[in-house]
Amino acid sequence: KKQSGLEGDAVFAALHNAFDLRTPDAIIESFVQGLISCPAIASDELNINSFLHEVHDSLGAPVKYRQDVRVVRTRDQTSTGSGVEEHFFDDGMVFPDATAFVEKCKGAIRNGFSIALRGMEFRSEKVAAIASALADLFGQPSVGANIYFSPPRSQGLARHYDDHCVLVWQLLGRKKWKIWPNTKSVLPRLYEPFHSLDGLVDDSGGRVEVLHEGDIMYVPRGHVHEAHTDVDEGESEVNVSTNYSLHLTLAIEVEPPFEWEGFVHIALHCWLEEQELVRSPGSVQSKLEEQAPLFALLLHVAIRLLSNSDPGLRKACMAAAKLPSSSNSLRSSHRSTFAEILHNINRNCGFEDALRSIELAVKERNDEPFQWMSWLRHLPQQHGRSRIDFCDVLGPLEELLDMFSSDRERASADFADFKSRFCRRAVYDDACREFEALLRLYRTSRTRYAKGMLALHGKHGG
Repeated sequence: KKQSGLEGDAVFAALHNAFDLRTPDAIIESFVQGLISCPAIASDELNINSFLHEVHDSLGAPVKYRQDVRVVRTRDQTSTGSGVEEHFFDDGMVFPDATAFVEKCKGAIRNGFSIALRGMEFRSEKVAAIASALADLFGQPSVGANIYFSPPRSQGLARHYDDHCVLVWQLLGRKKWKIWPNTKSVLPRLYEPFHSLDGLVDDSGGRVEVLHEGDIMYVPRGHVHEAHTDVDEGESEVNVSTNYSLHLTLAIEVEPPFEWEGFVHIALHCWLEEQELVRSPGSVQSKLEEQAPLFALLLHVAIRLLSNSDPGLRKACMAAAKLPSSSNSLRSSHRSTFAEILHNINRNCGFEDALRSIELAVKERNDEPFQWMSWLRHLPQQHGRSRIDFCDVLGPLEELLDMFSSDRERASADFADFKSRFCRRAVYDDACREFEALLRLYRTSRTRYAKGMLALHGKHGG
């Protein structure tokens, strides 16, 4: 979706003025000069002090190719029409001589390469303010920002899709975009491998949009797209020479805890904690009560497997969003979505599929398929006897197999009962409170990191 006519907007004007737009060389100098590297932080790392201690020696280091910046062009259309990327620098290359790096970037632009700079929310105060406001608006921990500068008659990145939603904001010049709808039944996820585009798009199809200065466009995750600085036929060479494009992308990345799947995992955790809380002090646990944490662990796995086919579980949960629409209407919609998801879990989450995936992992001593659980460690576990280490789940998974394998049929029936009780009794408001508390932890960590990187960039931050 495209929105036009924002060139007079105050926010756009402030962002526009953050760059020296007089000449292509001045543009490059205004956002490339004085850069430092922004080391990647793990998505579920909430101990910012520990992270900073680990990367202490690399703070303030020169930018690193691919991690921070790419200088790329796409040439030689393939049989699928997607083209091949050609990079100006080698992977992992660092640039200690800042002046030489700027000059090489200028030369690259003259040879048809585009410059893509990552992490603008860590380098520019103005971009950081926009990214933070968007994260708040959509109820997400953070929003990433990249800047792209392209010469006339060029294509930077090859045709691709993203694992996150993108807002494209044209700051200078114009760019022609071609977008194809997502043909997959489920949305792509962060950190998952990308699939080949072969057979995904019809080269003769797709929607064409031309963004002019001030225009903004939304590209949903999973939608294949490509962009060119094409010049219309018959346009004078004088205009062609000035047809450079500068645009900002704002990446709304839906991290695992903040999908609807994540919300349901939180709801399950809250419900299990509540069962422990209401038990009478000193009362003797029944066998089923003793097994409840393991049934919950099995249900976590089953929900994850269901997300491979249920598109609703991969969508962003906006329970903490601060949208201008009616809060009561939004809350009612979220409650309905939650009820629908619980109904689907009760109907489709299977005991056998979940148990087989656990058996395979335990047999191979491979916990990689369950590393997605690590973020659950950030949820409060008040009761020591049911505590599970979500960073090291092989032990609990082995215990689960030992307990359920002796009488698989009985275990399946007990699991179905446990699942049914959760789906009937899970409380939306309880999950909301924990969801919002977790979001605050993530946002606090991201904000501290962003402020630190902005301070390191100093006056070069924009």
